[in-house]
Amino acid sequence: MIHALLNPGGYAPGLQGVNDMLAKLGKGATTGDIVRAAGGAEALELRFLAVLWRWVGVGLLVNRGPNFVLARGSKEFLEERAEEAEIVLRRSGLVNRLRERCPNLDSVTERYAAWAQESFLAGHYQAAAVMIGVASESALLYFEPRCRSALGKLNLTARRLKSDRAVDLLGWIDAMVTQHRKDLGRAVEGVGEVNWIGELPAFLGIATGIGLTRNEAGHPTPQSVSRDECRNLLALFPRVAEALFVSARAFEKISAS
Repeated sequence: MIHALLNPGGYAPGLQGVNDMLAKLGKGATTGDIVRAAGGAEALELRFLAVLWRWVGVGLLVNRGPNFVLARGSKEFLEERAEEAEIVLRRSGLVNRLRERCPNLDSVTERYAAWAQESFLAGHYQAAAVMIGVASESALLYFEPRCRSALGKLNLTARRLKSDRAVDLLGWIDAMVTQHRKDLGRAVEGVGEVNWIGELPAFLGIATGIGLTRNEAGHPTPQSVSRDECRNLLALFPRVAEALFVSARAFEKISAS
């Protein structure tokens, strides 16, 4: 569907229906097979329309009579930020990306990430911001004890953590990684893991932004989370999660050595 929207062909931009999409993709010869695989023409048409209207809801498309056309800025988003587009638009796209990047992804982070995506696709941007904030906090909670254990194994000083609130977790992780960056970096390379240590402080800045947005969305304030803000949170979170979970796996190897 995205390919047909970006490469419309002919004189009519956008999409009207399944047959229009197949014609623009040059799939006319295999239409029968596609219809049968989808469970019949009606099932295929319903699925097609459901996806189109979902994309209208997240601001990718605009409905103009029988046509669904790309909204302003959508073409650039699809062409230049394909990775983010896949995360945002494809159902379970966020969880699938996390599973790809975080082989030790825990069930709590995964569950809240899934809820964030579902809320976004349903147009509930406030709820999505809260859910992705909780997913971010869950990733921090997964990282902290593994980092602490590795510091002990390496005989490096670990300061006391005030509480398990996200703001305290972020401050603790930032301080420990910054203070022991060289020692942790060498240790991570020694167990054959990708070294995210030097980049973690920058990613913690993203986690801070996610947390602040969550706080605003979860409390009675006049501020509201826009669709674009929410879309950016979902697109950025896998990068934060990868840095945390891959580093946590490395710390587990250090502790076990």
